[in-house]
Amino acid sequence: MSEQERTGKHREDEGREKKPSGSLAEFLEEASAEVSADELEALLSEPSAAPREEPSAQEWMPPQEGEPENTEYLPKPALEAEVEVTADEVRAVPRKRRRVRGGARHGCLVAVAYAAFILGISMILSSFVILFANEVFAFVKPDIATVVEVTEDDTFSTISEKLSDAGIIRYPALFNLYLNIAKSGTTFEPGQYEVSAKLDYPAIARAMRKTTVRETVRVTVPEGYTTAQIVTLLAQKNVCSEEALYAAIETEDFDYDWLTELGEGKRRLEGYLFPDTYEFYVEDDPKAVIGKFLANFGAKYNEDLRAATEKTGYSLREIVIIASMIEREAKLSEERPVIASVIYNRLDSAKFPYLQIDATVAYILGRAPTDADLTIDDPYNTYVNEGLPPGPIANPGLASIQAALDPTETGYYFYVARRDGSHIFSRTAAEHEEAIREVSGQ
Repeated sequence: MSEQERTGKHREDEGREKKPSGSLAEFLEEASAEVSADELEALLSEPSAAPREEPSAQEWMPPQEGEPENTEYLPKPALEAEVEVTADEVRAVPRKRRRVRGGARHGCLVAVAYAAFILGISMILSSFVILFANEVFAFVKPDIATVVEVTEDDTFSTISEKLSDAGIIRYPALFNLYLNIAKSGTTFEPGQYEVSAKLDYPAIARAMRKTTVRETVRVTVPEGYTTAQIVTLLAQKNVCSEEALYAAIETEDFDYDWLTELGEGKRRLEGYLFPDTYEFYVEDDPKAVIGKFLANFGAKYNEDLRAATEKTGYSLREIVIIASMIEREAKLSEERPVIASVIYNRLDSAKFPYLQIDATVAYILGRAPTDADLTIDDPYNTYVNEGLPPGPIANPGLASIQAALDPTETGYYFYVARRDGSHIFSRTAAEHEEAIREVSGQ
């Protein structure tokens, strides 16, 4: 063996003795399986393995004589040539797993919640826009007109409140804001101004810049007044002339779903001109005047009363006819349901087919009837005609309508009035004759 061969072997043995425990070389020597070049290449190209910085060729220097060969800076091909890896070693190499970010799902939920929040806010804002637009521009407003009085002490705020109280506007704060922005510096002269709810905000402001003073009159119509009495009263108060009012009653069309059965001529709306206190203009429009009476009737004869009417088996007009007779006959409020019971008892009786209500004859004559008047040949005379008269004989109030819908259950078929306005009620003709003698002796 040459000196050079002995030196190389000596270096190899010396290097083998100096290898530390657990080194890569020792691990590779103990491995039992070898991998193919393809498997090795796949291992080295594993994307999860951190790339090793390769030294340049200039950095590697061959070992000096007497020094062990240092493979740390060997070029990669040289290192791969000396390394053999087993299949177990390949399986033992840990692989980095891609971390799944749980925040992705959370981010989606946040986005959905944010979109829902924006949508909700948009819907709320659009509702307010529609509401305020209808208020400001009067797209859908009730047909209400009234007179608003402005005093020297009134401000934009107090004027807005007065318009709200009169039903002209709904939101006084909004109208006040409009006046402060659009009409800043404007003053309203004291006076009376006619304004309508159908006007938009600019039109209301213009209407209140121009005084339109119209004299008004308050009229109280008693319960039980006939159409003729109401017309006379309104003419006396200078609301309208009798001719104009009768023309409206006989010819004008009034659109109410409950106003289906009407009388004829001057009695056409008898029973539906609801007795109450009203405020009219002097020399008012006759159709508007009659319309106020009918609108009030429709409001008072509400859905509850209409439902109660259906339960009786009678029509609304028949209930009004009965109520009108109760109104004209009753003097005491507590007697209304009892008088109603007498009327219903006779309507259901074959023995007493005639109502024999004096007030129906008085309606014909315009005065209290005498015994001779009870035989008058007229459809409204309940002494000679069976059942109900053809129409109401007065305009009843709410109490008489309620009595007609809810009569007291009695066995009475007769009654006679005392001088104080109260009545004596009887079940038989004999009892009734006795009651008449009692009243006559008073």
